Amino acid sequence: MNQSVGVLVVTGIVALGAATLASATDPTPDASKPATSMPAAQLVKGELLKIEGDFYVVKDPAGKEIRLQVSKDTLLDARLKAGDKIDAQVSPDGRVIMILKALE
Repeated sequence: MNQSVGVLVVTGIVALGAATLASATDPTPDASKPATSMPAAQLVKGELLKIEGDFYVVKDPAGKEIRLQVSKDTLLDARLKAGDKIDAQVSPDGRVIMILKALE
């Protein structure tokens, strides 16, 4: 009898392990879990007021001044000057990805 109980316990453990493994490798997404995605970059539109070194000061449509700090990795439109309408893309962590002259 002890031997048959031992076999049942081992069989149960193996079956439980196989079920866990099958659910871990199931490629079907679970609808109850929220989808994870990267936060979207923010688009800043406005008038370029001035360029101060690495900072581009922009006035948005609501009249708020925004200072955008560029880096060597920022894609910049070489034609930019004060008074231009611009479109800037800013990452969720605040890095300025690009600043381009807006198409009017």
